[in-house]
Amino acid sequence: MMQKWSLTTVLAVLASSVLIVPRVVALGASTFVTSDSENNLTFSINLPADSSYPNDFNFYLSAPHDNTWIGVGFGQAMKDVRPIASYFPSNAFMLVAYSSKTGKGLTLSPRVGSGHVEPSHYKNKTMSIELWKDSGIRNGRYVAIGVCHNCKDWHSGSIDFESRTQPMFYAVGPDELHLNSDAEDAGLRRHDYWGHFNIDLQAARGDPALFPPKDLLRTNATARSDEHNDHEYTSSLHAVAMAGTFVLIFPVGIFYKKVLGSVRWHWITQAFGLIVVLVGAGLGLGISRYYNRSKHYNSAHQLVGIVVVLLVLLQASLGSVHHRIFKATQQPTIMGVIHRFLGLVLVCVGIINGVLGFNLASASHHNTGYATVVLIVAVILFGLAFFIMRRRRRQEAFNTPAARNFQSAYNAPSHGTDIPLQPSYGPPPAYQRPIGA
Repeated sequence: MMQKWSLTTVLAVLASSVLIVPRVVALGASTFVTSDSENNLTFSINLPADSSYPNDFNFYLSAPHDNTWIGVGFGQAMKDVRPIASYFPSNAFMLVAYSSKTGKGLTLSPRVGSGHVEPSHYKNKTMSIELWKDSGIRNGRYVAIGVCHNCKDWHSGSIDFESRTQPMFYAVGPDELHLNSDAEDAGLRRHDYWGHFNIDLQAARGDPALFPPKDLLRTNATARSDEHNDHEYTSSLHAVAMAGTFVLIFPVGIFYKKVLGSVRWHWITQAFGLIVVLVGAGLGLGISRYYNRSKHYNSAHQLVGIVVVLLVLLQASLGSVHHRIFKATQQPTIMGVIHRFLGLVLVCVGIINGVLGFNLASASHHNTGYATVVLIVAVILFGLAFFIMRRRRRQEAFNTPAARNFQSAYNAPSHGTDIPLQPSYGPPPAYQRPIGA
């Protein structure tokens, strides 16, 4: 016999069945991986399903520790790509990671780009980044895991958390010495390679407790461009031009005049060095605009460099005027004295300023090689000068009046050869017996 169910009983059964069904929370994460190799860069993002944190996102960022820094950013790339400049989209929000001061930990720096320049550290009272305990240097890789609080908006842009194709980009610093800094505004060198991708932020919404996913494979993300290799040629050219001139070209020019006595080759060498210095200075002034540490032109290297370049121009003018007056009068001038003294001072100051330049470029590890080159050039030039001057002094010693008199006396024929070896009167007479003997 069929049992009759009242409306109350039916509702009670339905309610109990809902309570015993487990609550399923979506595992929200969108992940981008540059390649399948061990040297890949991986970025994963999660948006909390809880509406209590509408402006937060959780992130996972990892790349090889061989590079000085790694970074990922939210933003659309600019189409105006300048070869000399960095390829950071304007007004993009970035997360940049590098080694901490101890070299064992990790520093994460929020930054904002303002065009084709080094991104600047972004300070905001409401924005903060919290790194989780698993962050650090792990198995030869940077691993940054954490939450970015109130990072949806910044002063010049915002992230669309509902976007299915949020434009993003990544960049990796050069394979050199690590920054090893706890400062969030540490200077960055130009990236070694970069690329762009789109990521689905709607699919990234889910339970933060399940983030990051165990399998970090490319999910809900697509590459927008091939990976691009890059290099900072302008800084290298500036260093070669300036160091090459003050370490080699100018000293060789001085060698021609002081040691070899060649005014002509002295003038040719120094004129060539002046051209190289002007080109190198122009490259330095141009590249300075793209870095936070140099864009204000107030560093010691830049100030000393500008003064040295101006004095090099003055030095060349003094030498030219002195030479014209000397040819006409055969008399020394005060300009010649200043020219000789100032030249030696400028070479020394220029060499020292090279050390300041490598420090400014976050490339102080090159100072050892730079000092070695300076030492080798100095030993060669001073060694050649020593042997040439020594030989010249010996030759001059034979040209003195006393040396010439000694030489003529030494080369004159001997007087002993004029005396006959036998008497001219012939042999002695034969013996004769005495009379009466």
